[in-house]
Amino acid sequence: MGVYKGWNAEIYLDNMKVGCCESAKVEISTSLENYYCVGSKDAFDIVEGNKEITGSISRAWINSYYLGLITGSTLSEFDLCFYSTVAAVYVYCYDCKFEKGSIDIPSDGILKEDYDFRAKTIWVTPAS
Repeated sequence: MGVYKGWNAEIYLDNMKVGCCESAKVEISTSLENYYCVGSKDAFDIVEGNKEITGSISRAWINSYYLGLITGSTLSEFDLCFYSTVAAVYVYCYDCKFEKGSIDIPSDGILKEDYDFRAKTIWVTPAS
């Protein structure tokens, strides 16, 4: 369906900004399926299947102090917001979870590697 790339993404947990990352990428894919009428060899329609929202963030900084106050030290489910300059839209990903079971947040809060995530829902709105 679409790929959105952006910079200066913000990470939210319980509506509180707990971090940011230099770049983010989100891909929305739907599996298309043919719909056949009974007894027909030709497809009657092509319908969208399940929607899958995947993405990755890189060079993230997490405020470990705020994170500790809110959750007790782990970033389990979060929201991500960024502006995509390519498509000129704001992208909001809700209820995101990292592909890895857990992440290690160092004392300085800077995550050295890229992290892949999945989101439950996404909202894309044009920039005004």
